[in-house]
Amino acid sequence: MAITLRRQLDEDEKAAVLKRYGRACFATGHKIPKEDTVQFDHIRAFAKGGASELDNIAPMCEEHNKMKGTLPLEDFRISLRLKEFFKQGDSLTLQNLLDFLLKSGEIKSFGKSVSVTAAKESVEIESANLSIESALYKCPTTGWHYFYATLPVDLINSDDTDSAGVGLQPRYLIYEKVFDLYRHFQNHPILQPSIGRVAKNKILLFDGQHKIAALLWTGRRTFECKIYLDPDLPLLNRTNISVTCSPGSAQN
Repeated sequence: MAITLRRQLDEDEKAAVLKRYGRACFATGHKIPKEDTVQFDHIRAFAKGGASELDNIAPMCEEHNKMKGTLPLEDFRISLRLKEFFKQGDSLTLQNLLDFLLKSGEIKSFGKSVSVTAAKESVEIESANLSIESALYKCPTTGWHYFYATLPVDLINSDDTDSAGVGLQPRYLIYEKVFDLYRHFQNHPILQPSIGRVAKNKILLFDGQHKIAALLWTGRRTFECKIYLDPDLPLLNRTNISVTCSPGSAQN
C-alpha cells in the first residue's frame, strides 16, 4: 500500500503499521504507553531512496522522534545501539563488538578455528562447515606468504592480546568513526581489504577493525580480507603501527 508525502497517514494505514511492529518504538523496541501519541516516520529516508510505502514506515515514540533530528530513522536506531555498546567502556575492540552482537542474537558465531593448508600457488582454508580455496601470493620484499579471501564473520576475530598471546591490534574502536563509516558505506564502495594473520588456527584481524565494525551495522556478514600466513611479528607490528598512525587511513 503506497502512501504519499503530501498527507498524513490515515487510521487504516496507521493500524497496518502497528500490526506489523506492535505499539513499540522502532528506535529501541520499547513499548509506547497507550496514553502517549504514536508518531510515524520513514525507516530509510525518502531522500536516500526509501520508498513511500507502508513497508518503509515504522512507529516511534515522541521523545525519540524529536531526538533523531535530521538523521534517517534507521541511522538513528543504529546510533542508539552503538551508544549502548560503547557504554561497556573505552577500551573496546572488534572482538568486544562481535561478542555484543553474538549475545544479542545478531550473529551466530565468530572466531571459529580453521585449518590452513598451503600449496605452491594456492591455499585452502577449512572450518567445520566451510572450505575456501584461494591463490597464494608471496611478498617480494619480505618473502611472507598471504592470500585474499571473502571471509564470513564466523571465521574472523580481532587480533587482541588475549586472542593469540601477542596481539597486533594497535587501537580501540571509536564511536564517531564507526558511525561515520557506517553511514559512508551505505553509498560508497570498500576500497581496501581488512588485513590479518593466521595464528593458532585462528584468523585475526589487526587492520581495518573500524571498517568491519561499521559494515557489521549495515548488515554485512562477509568481509574482504588479506591474510598473512608466516609474517615476522615484530616487523609486521611496527609496519602496522606506522601505517595506522599516518594520515590517510580513512577506512581503517
